[in-house]
Amino acid sequence: MFQQNISLSKYTSFKIGGNAKYFFIANNSDELSKAITDAQKKKMNYIVLGGGSIVLVSDSGFDGLVIINKNDGIDFQKEKVIAGSGTILMNLVHKSIEKGLTGLEWSVGIPGTVGGAVRGNAGAYRGQMSDNISKVEVLRDGKIISLDKKECEFGYRQSIFQTNTDLILSAKLQLQKGDRAESEKKIKELFEDRKNKQPLEYPSAGSVFKNVMIDHNINLDKLLNLPKEYLEYKKIPAAWLIETLDIKGKTIGGAQISSKHANFIVNIGKATANDVIQLISYIKMLVRDKYGIELQEELEYIGF
Repeated sequence: MFQQNISLSKYTSFKIGGNAKYFFIANNSDELSKAITDAQKKKMNYIVLGGGSIVLVSDSGFDGLVIINKNDGIDFQKEKVIAGSGTILMNLVHKSIEKGLTGLEWSVGIPGTVGGAVRGNAGAYRGQMSDNISKVEVLRDGKIISLDKKECEFGYRQSIFQTNTDLILSAKLQLQKGDRAESEKKIKELFEDRKNKQPLEYPSAGSVFKNVMIDHNINLDKLLNLPKEYLEYKKIPAAWLIETLDIKGKTIGGAQISSKHANFIVNIGKATANDVIQLISYIKMLVRDKYGIELQEELEYIGF
């Protein structure tokens, strides 16, 4: 059932955002497809939210339809699994391990859903969603089609789904037979590492900025004391760049650059989207001025 003027702050991990003019919870792929099709027929602006992570919603909300994706079916087929796009990624990790399958441990602790992880090619601990993808089922122009991995055009924190209007319905993932005890040990270690390094005690959107790929545009002469491992992997963590600016703990309104992890902006109490925007602009300006590097946001803006 469609609702009106629902606060989106309840549906984002940042706990920030104004109201959606129209609001709908889709519990399966049929409801999800129908809601999208109806919105397109009515030429209504719409967005789909899963776990609401990696997004910042405007203080004025969204002047259109917000669809919450709860399409969370999981179907194991030997060493493959088909997961609905609204499946919570953490749930999929645990259920896979229960089945004696390995391959998704790297994603433990990543908030959000399978659909969001596919769309942004989420990654951590040198693993990423595209490593596991076999097929992605999407709704395109009113028709359900299946795309193979190559057609998804995965890159670092990107995919074709960020530049087209496809609606991700499900993903088929390739896993491997594993040892349940070993997998459980691994995810415990990774989760402890996250807890020690990330400000999980505060609402946030996760990492704000993408890590920086080292190419001909990067002036390494400005990057003193750059660890050799970053040169080896040709990637500079955004957190390292921000850390060198000595601005951890910087606060604007209710938003703060985390004192625990420099690439996190946290909501320490009634933060507004405007507070976050100001901090993002502040960080980008300092990094640009010191290193000549233009940081790119990993989070997406809604309603701006």
